[in-house]
Amino acid sequence: MLDLFPEDNIKKWRLFISFPKACDDYNTFITRLESATEAFKWEDITDISENGFAEAIADCDALIVLSGLWDENKDLINEHIRYAQTFDKAIIIIRPYGAEEIPEQLQDVATKVVGWNTACIVDAILLSINGDDYEFLM
Repeated sequence: MLDLFPEDNIKKWRLFISFPKACDDYNTFITRLESATEAFKWEDITDISENGFAEAIADCDALIVLSGLWDENKDLINEHIRYAQTFDKAIIIIRPYGAEEIPEQLQDVATKVVGWNTACIVDAILLSINGDDYEFLM
């Protein structure tokens, strides 16, 4: 049978975005994901409360780390990364806007490292979750 509404069958990916508080980097990242193709459905399940983040990371499909926030928030971001590794979650590192280098500690744990290009972010998320054989047509 021909599916006339294939978008109804699109999986919604659950993302935990590691950040310590509302900030410009987080807001910019959310805006970019919201402008992604309609074929990429996602929801932000980030919970930065002291007790809620472990369960949220366990339930997510991928941990997103905005590496520009690393220097000021190493302990919290490291804790998010440790939980993601415990639950075998993909860890996508977003380089600081305009930068090529990220801290070595983040490079070592990353499933994928990507800049701020929306298509590259979506690709990195889908490839990290589904494996390198996954093909996503934008």
